[in-house]
Amino acid sequence: MNIKDGEFYKKNGFLVKKGLIPKQLIAKINRKISYLINKDVFLNNKNKKFEYLKVDKKNHIVRLKNPVTQDKIFYSLSRNNKIISIVAKLLGGTARFHHSKLNFKLPSKKGGVVHWHQDWAFYPHTNDDLLAVGIYLEDCKEINGPLKVLPGSHRKELYDHHDGGSFVGKINHKKEKLNINKAISLIGQAGTVTFHHVRTIHGSGLNLTLNKRPLILFGYVAVDSWPLTYDSGSSEDPNSNLEIYNKLIIKGKPTLYPRIEKTPIKIPLPRNSDSIYDLQKEKKKN
Repeated sequence: MNIKDGEFYKKNGFLVKKGLIPKQLIAKINRKISYLINKDVFLNNKNKKFEYLKVDKKNHIVRLKNPVTQDKIFYSLSRNNKIISIVAKLLGGTARFHHSKLNFKLPSKKGGVVHWHQDWAFYPHTNDDLLAVGIYLEDCKEINGPLKVLPGSHRKELYDHHDGGSFVGKINHKKEKLNINKAISLIGQAGTVTFHHVRTIHGSGLNLTLNKRPLILFGYVAVDSWPLTYDSGSSEDPNSNLEIYNKLIIKGKPTLYPRIEKTPIKIPLPRNSDSIYDLQKEKKKN
């Protein structure tokens, strides 16, 4: 990452690095995913590794839960030197692993959109030096329903993600008068890696192809950024096991002194699920 990349991220709240992951590694990862899916289908999801969505009385895979614990290939990818080098610079010099997901965006007749939201609303911390990394396992064009971001939105307010008294994990963009016409689609070939700030407003449209669109997501936080509530999005909770939590540090040293900065916060409670898919389906309760 060069100085211009850092300045671009600071201004816009996102960064795209094309060809960061070699095609050979991407192919190896895709083979591993096919193996895990076939194994799960054979076992009838007894291991609960995947999250399914029922459409027309059929179950469709929409997510591999916490892939870094499912196979070493994902763990190694989450610690990839090229990725961590950029992450640490964007977070001020340190990096702690936060979470992992492997999402499959279903074709539009089975799936849908991911509504506009800010990750910050799900897991507020003592400061907002958090980000998400997206890794394209296949070429992602506009037709595939790519990640869309609103440039500069990370420097503005925290928008309400509640409706009817409950946390629903999405912004009412009409009520908040968001100019979604300014959204940018983050397209790229397999091996492209995206980085977006925890307060950047983002979502994705319909996948207009006939195939699932896979996307690996890794989350990272600065070492001195501590969760303000039980962090359902994290791999580990510091209140449960501090030693294991500190083992998530990839760059930097453990600290019990959080850096506290003035940032807009609303606690994401009450919530009926930890899944964004379930939350965004929540209907308003009167």
